[in-house]
Amino acid sequence: MSLDFQTVAVLGYLLCLGFALGFSLLLVVLRGQPVLQLWTASQWFLAVSVTLLAMRAQLPQVPVILLGNLTIAASGVLLLSGVARHLGLRLPPWQPLVLAALFMTGIVVFLVPFPSLAIRLDVFSVFAVLINTWMAWLLLRHAPAQQRTSCRLAAAIFLAQALLYLVRLGLPVAPGAGEDILRTGAPMFATYLGGIVLELARCFALVLLLVERMLVELRRSARTDGLTGLLNRTAVLADGELCLQQCRRQRMPMALLLLDVDHFKQINDRWGHLEGDRVLRHFASVLARCVDTDTHLLGRYGGEEFVLLLPGNDPAQARLHAAHIREQLRLQPARIDGVPVSVTTSIGLAVATGSEHLAALLAAADTALYQAKADGRDRTISATPVVVP
Repeated sequence: MSLDFQTVAVLGYLLCLGFALGFSLLLVVLRGQPVLQLWTASQWFLAVSVTLLAMRAQLPQVPVILLGNLTIAASGVLLLSGVARHLGLRLPPWQPLVLAALFMTGIVVFLVPFPSLAIRLDVFSVFAVLINTWMAWLLLRHAPAQQRTSCRLAAAIFLAQALLYLVRLGLPVAPGAGEDILRTGAPMFATYLGGIVLELARCFALVLLLVERMLVELRRSARTDGLTGLLNRTAVLADGELCLQQCRRQRMPMALLLLDVDHFKQINDRWGHLEGDRVLRHFASVLARCVDTDTHLLGRYGGEEFVLLLPGNDPAQARLHAAHIREQLRLQPARIDGVPVSVTTSIGLAVATGSEHLAALLAAADTALYQAKADGRDRTISATPVVVP
């Protein structure tokens, strides 16, 4: 098969159709993914556009060209909207729609009153440069910290596409091409080949964006307690040991609070486990509002026990923090069946000042917590200093 314009057009059509089908199959497996829905729709609009433009000789030229370019515009808008949504951004719908409207205005003007294939190709190139640059900028500017690799790779592909169409702006259309896009000349032919390669790379980049985000979400869910949304025991122990080592290197104290929901068994026995779970979520939300997420480390230790690490806090500062938590719990009772229910906590406090390990610190705090419950609950007891030779 000779590599001419007709062959490239067929390859481009098959490629677009294949990607549309591939994204549709992904959507069957990954249901409920709004970003994937937008990108799948974008691929189908692109496939429809290529189909229409390939059938120009068999159908009325003006309607086919208009509908083909309209579907291209829709494809670009959906792709951009999907990128913004992937990044958690709220992109005002009017912004991409204005760009698409300006693009279609240019197509109409240079198709009906002033027909010119060369200028229409330039209009399309400007649209492609702007929308690809826009997507690259969003990916580089708003990439989540844990997804920068896929965002940077996708941005590089979009920038390469923008550069391709920027180069096309300066290319001449072969004399005598008329309205036939397949007779625009060798320079244009080269850009079509490059476009096919970059379209292939772009689709893989979109899949990579989805895969890396799912991996991040899987890692996050593996570290998160499903009931309260806090760190789970495994995560808080691992991060806590690292936090303790850092405090040791910086010669800083680190306080640990071990908190237990008072009379939690009675809550379960009286109102049931579902209401008990609501109380735990309420307790966790109050704790979360009492901590500095940038420096403190909060997690569910197990059952109705929670652990809070306070780097840089000495015993006096830690006691103030514990008092603040108990005060906030008094001010914010839980609600069961619409009735306010007081929730209090017993707290064991231990402070590391030397070469203690987290396990020893937890054991000391647990002993202090046991004493707090034995002394009547709703109080903070400090552990004796942990001394490790």
